[in-house]
Amino acid sequence: MAAVEVDGLDSLIDDFEKLSKMPDEVIEDMLNAEADVVIEAQKGCIVEQGLKDTGQLEKSIARSGKIKSDGMGKSLDIYPQGTRSDGVRNAEVGFIHEYGAPKKGIAASNWMKKANESCKEEAAKAAEEIYHKFLDENNL
Repeated sequence: MAAVEVDGLDSLIDDFEKLSKMPDEVIEDMLNAEADVVIEAQKGCIVEQGLKDTGQLEKSIARSGKIKSDGMGKSLDIYPQGTRSDGVRNAEVGFIHEYGAPKKGIAASNWMKKANESCKEEAAKAAEEIYHKFLDENNL
């Protein structure tokens, strides 16, 4: 009968156990680092596509402020926030520019989707730097 030998499995299991105990602060720092990149990309896309009218939409892009936890992990929302000087919500203006309003002659620009796609690697690298710092500091 054949025998199977595994070398280093105990060490790998120990490393996974240490990772499972990663402090929430590290995860939150990773999310915030990604958010910083996404916010800049979204603001840049608004300007790039000429959606900057009064500048209110661009200035309204921000993180929701609170990290959510749903049992599957943690998340942070980024979207146009607040109300414009004319009383219209910035989220509504952002939605209209994203998906269009054909009856009003506004074409969909997909500004948010394009911005998010364009920065996904940079955002992942920002989080990865924090993750690797945690690994190095904990000899993992």
